[in-house]
Amino acid sequence: MTTTTTLIHRPYDGPRQWWRQALVYELASPALGATDLERTGPLLDHVASLGLDTVLVRPSLVDTDTEADAVVGFTERAHQRGIRVLARVSGALGPVTGPHVQHDTRIVTGKETEGEDLLRRAEAFLAAGADGIDLGMIVPPEVRQATDLEVLSSYFALLRHTVSRYVSEGVIGADVSTDYPDSLRHHLQEDWVHHLRDDYLALVRWDASSLTSHLGRSLNEHDQFQAPPVWRYLPSHVVLAEMAPGDGRRWYSASRKERLRRANALQTMMLALPGSVYLRQGDEIALADQDKPGTPLELADLVSQQAQQQASQFGSPVATVRHAAYLRRENDLAGAPLAFVSGLEWCPQQTLTFLVRGVLVLVNTSSAPVVLPREARVLLASSPLSQDEGSLLVPAATTTWIEASTVA
Repeated sequence: MTTTTTLIHRPYDGPRQWWRQALVYELASPALGATDLERTGPLLDHVASLGLDTVLVRPSLVDTDTEADAVVGFTERAHQRGIRVLARVSGALGPVTGPHVQHDTRIVTGKETEGEDLLRRAEAFLAAGADGIDLGMIVPPEVRQATDLEVLSSYFALLRHTVSRYVSEGVIGADVSTDYPDSLRHHLQEDWVHHLRDDYLALVRWDASSLTSHLGRSLNEHDQFQAPPVWRYLPSHVVLAEMAPGDGRRWYSASRKERLRRANALQTMMLALPGSVYLRQGDEIALADQDKPGTPLELADLVSQQAQQQASQFGSPVATVRHAAYLRRENDLAGAPLAFVSGLEWCPQQTLTFLVRGVLVLVNTSSAPVVLPREARVLLASSPLSQDEGSLLVPAATTTWIEASTVA
């Protein structure tokens, strides 16, 4: 069998701005108020302990005219810990694709209002120390007739100007769905959003061919406009039965136990990808959406408690995220080329393997364990590995990072 390496992504050869390699922690609640922001010291400590460098918040309940001090205090505490702040001012509250697309088509909540007031609100957050503005999931015109892409582009232009007045390397972020390719390409080509997050991974099926296709398509869409790849494997809204995107055949359409294993595997895979990465609050401890408390402070307390319990457990979800963030920096994976690898004689065709710099990433999407060569040096794994006759076995629904020189 011949081993084939197919290069699909070349690293950007221009200036390495921070936002091309950011690790972003996204607070789950779309309804944060001044009190929530004032009590985020432990949460920011947790973000820093994970090795992440940016936090995304949506303080929709903050009155920017009377409560700006709460935002100032939050950004100052974040900056003291070496963490940048992105402030979200809008975004769909429900899915924009799949059978539940009309579940909730609102794009504002709390004290947010549509139109020019979003620009005023964005400027207030920037004046309070935010490092960028996020517009959340853009509802495409195919779903919401009020969406006018040309009008939206004019708002992006105004927002870029506003951001540049306050921050030298400020960021604009947004989510788009690949189910509407014309809208996706419009935003990539016309709006130059620094962090344009697509949902290729959120809509992937649990098999190697689907993962290969979705990874390749996302990289190609961004690369042709020299936009940094930006990754997430779940949408910002909670994914419950009544709000699941997709068509019922996506990676999360599985039992609760299997879904959590796949989520950990995708999260570990995603942390090896070039570009920037977004992790939702709670995913780092493998907390299912249906188990997340309803209030921001309760969720923060639960995540902190679980993270402390997992911190000393080798191979736990939170320990894996921390080690992955460390290895990502040490090997500069954010700025690495990516190549798919096929034909490894020890690796079944039903698994995905790709190379990022000196790291071979294996995602076992098959139903059987993968036996690694005896000389394989495993750097980390999303689930515990077993052993048989001196060889390590990678269980199904598990991602491993392997030192490439030891297996190829």
